[in-house]
Amino acid sequence: MKDFAQRVSSSRKKPKKSKTIFRSKNRAKPVFAKSIILSLFAISLLTIFASFYLFDSNLEIFKPSPVSENSVSITFPERLKGETILVEIEEVLNKSDCVYLLQVEAYGKEEFASEMLYKLRSMDLKPYIMEIDKLDKILFGVMLGPFMNKSDINNAREVVIRIGLTSILLVLD
Repeated sequence: MKDFAQRVSSSRKKPKKSKTIFRSKNRAKPVFAKSIILSLFAISLLTIFASFYLFDSNLEIFKPSPVSENSVSITFPERLKGETILVEIEEVLNKSDCVYLLQVEAYGKEEFASEMLYKLRSMDLKPYIMEIDKLDKILFGVMLGPFMNKSDINNAREVVIRIGLTSILLVLD
């Protein structure tokens, strides 16, 4: 039988241990000449000294001033307190006669809606149940309102959000 494994001959050269990168081939000759190193050092020193003169700044130790009581006073004519301003914008006038409702939840059974009704009444709100017709199914919506302006409905909406419920704003013309 023939042995196909290659045999290593002892006369073969051994590979180099490490590849030289930052070394010159001649060890006696340095990579950078001394004149280059000295010139770089001299240029850096000249730059440092020139920056002291060119970028002269007045450095002073900061001393905080004594604390004084500052007061801000906003003055306006006293007659403006009693006056009201009427803004006649057509959109505002058209929307001012609408009524806002807040739908808190909608349930398939009236029992669940009445439980939510009781919970909202304990929070000093005035809810009521309204039947909502949706495609072959009647839902019982727990409603708050009616509110005459957006400020009142936003206040009620924040109370409902604090409880952890979601709400829908309904506008009735």
